[in-house]
Amino acid sequence: MRAILFSLAGALLLLAGCSKDNAGTPTPDSGKGGSLARFTIVGNYMYVVNSQQLKVYDVTAPGSPVFKTEVSLGRDIETIFPYDGNLFIGSSTGLYICSLADPASPKLESMVQHLRACDPVVAIGNTAYVTLRAGTGCGGTQNALMVYDVADIRSPKMLRTMVLKGPYGLGATGTALYVCDGTNGLLVYDISTREQPALENRISGHDYRDVIPHRGVLIAQLANGVAFYDISRPRQPAHLSTLLH
Repeated sequence: MRAILFSLAGALLLLAGCSKDNAGTPTPDSGKGGSLARFTIVGNYMYVVNSQQLKVYDVTAPGSPVFKTEVSLGRDIETIFPYDGNLFIGSSTGLYICSLADPASPKLESMVQHLRACDPVVAIGNTAYVTLRAGTGCGGTQNALMVYDVADIRSPKMLRTMVLKGPYGLGATGTALYVCDGTNGLLVYDISTREQPALENRISGHDYRDVIPHRGVLIAQLANGVAFYDISRPRQPAHLSTLLH
C-alpha cells in the first residue's frame, strides 16, 4: 500500500510537468522520482536498472516504448538518480556514474566502492550524497551518510562519512539535504557548503523511508503512508498533510 501511495505522488508530479500542448510527450521535467527509484525518465528516454544492468528505452511514443540498449554494470544494482546529464546508480557495494552525452547509449564513466550496504544516492552541484544502511538483505554493518566530490565524474572522490542510525532514501534541493533516518526521523542538513552537511533540523513522529522535493513541496514516503511538507523555506519544512494506512 505504501508503495502505491508513493507511486501516486510521483504520478502527480508527472502530470504537473505536462501541459495540454505536450500531453503524452515526456520532457526533462515530466516526472521526478525518489532516491530509491529503479527507473527514471530523462527527455525521451526511460532508464531502468535490474540487479546487474542498465536498460534504455525510447519513450517518444509513450504507448510503444522501444528498447535501445543495455549497459552491464555489476552486481546488486539498487537505485538510479538522474542529474545534470548523468545517471548516478547505487549498488550494495558502490556508486556508478554514467554519462548521458548520448542519451540513447549511456556510457559508464566511473565506479567507486564502499562497504557492503543498501545504497540510495542523489546529487546536486558537484557533490553526490549516498546513504548506507546495514542489517538488511543488502548486508553490511555500516549506517552512514557519505559525501562524494563528483566534479570529475571519471574520478569521484569520497570526502567524508557521517554516522547515522539506519538511513533509507534522501533528497536535495537548494541548500537543503533531506535524509530519511527511519524511526530516528527526517534529518534536514544545511548544504550551503556542499561538501560539509551540517544538521539543522530533525522532524520526528514517523518512520521515514524516502523523499521527493519538487516545486516547493517535499513528499515523504513513510513506513505507513505519505506526508507532505511546505519547503518554501527549504531547511524548515512545514507540515501540510499526512495520508496513513
